[in-house]
Amino acid sequence: MTINLICDLDGVVYRGSTPIAGSREALETAASAGVNLLFCTNNSSRTREQVAAKIGDVVGFAATAEQIVGSAEAAALLLASSKPTTFVLGGEGVVAELERVDIEVVTENAEAVVVGLDVELTYHRLRTAAELVAQGARFVATNNDTTYPAERGLWPGAGSILAAVEAASGRKAEVAGKPYPPMRDLLRTKLAPGPVWVIGDRPDTDLALAAAEPDWQSVLVLTGVVSDPALAVPQPDIVADDLAQALQSILA
Repeated sequence: MTINLICDLDGVVYRGSTPIAGSREALETAASAGVNLLFCTNNSSRTREQVAAKIGDVVGFAATAEQIVGSAEAAALLLASSKPTTFVLGGEGVVAELERVDIEVVTENAEAVVVGLDVELTYHRLRTAAELVAQGARFVATNNDTTYPAERGLWPGAGSILAAVEAASGRKAEVAGKPYPPMRDLLRTKLAPGPVWVIGDRPDTDLALAAAEPDWQSVLVLTGVVSDPALAVPQPDIVADDLAQALQSILA
C-alpha cells in the first residue's frame, strides 16, 4: 500500500518567495519513502509547470508538473464537456488549463466566466466579468479563498475578487477548488491504492477537503493562517508545527 500525501503549498511549503524552514528536507524524506506526493493548490495564477518550477526555485525540491493539482485544472474540467467560449478574470494558470481542454478564451461575448486570483486586476475586466455573469454566462470560480499567506501577512485571494463579481451580478459561482467536489473528483484520479493524508494550513479548505471524504485524514500545520488550532473547524486528525513535523507523524 502506498501513502498518498496531498500537500498544500502557500503557508505550508513556502510563503510567497520565502521557503518555510525544513520544507525541502521534509519533501525529500517523503520522496525517499515512496510516498505518492501531490501538491494541491487553490492558487490558480500560475501554470502547473510554473508552480513546479517555483517549488524548485524557492524550496530546492525537484517537483514535476504531473505532481501539481490546482483549482484552475478543476475549473477547466467543469467546462470541458460543453467547451463554452470563456472570459477569464484570473491568471495565466486558468488560461493554460482552459486551452489544455480546447476551450476558447475570449475577451467579450463569452458563454462562461471563470474567476480566479488576478494579480493584474483592472476595473474594466472586473466590470466585464460582472456584466457577462449578469447576462447569464455560466459562472465558475477556481476557489473562494478570501486571502492567501504571503511574506508580509495575508493578501487578498481569489475569493475577494469573486465576492465583487457575485455582488455586482447577483449570482453565485460554482466553485471548483478545495474543498469542493470538482477538486476531490480530480484528486481521486491521481491517487494510488492506500491511505490518504491532506496537509494544509487552512481549516476551511484543506481540513474540509479531508473531512468530506470518509477515509482521508488531515494534518494542520501552524505555518500559515491558523495560530490557535483549538479554534479550527473542522478539527484535524493531527496538529504539527510545520511540514517536517507533519511528515514525521505520518511516516512514524
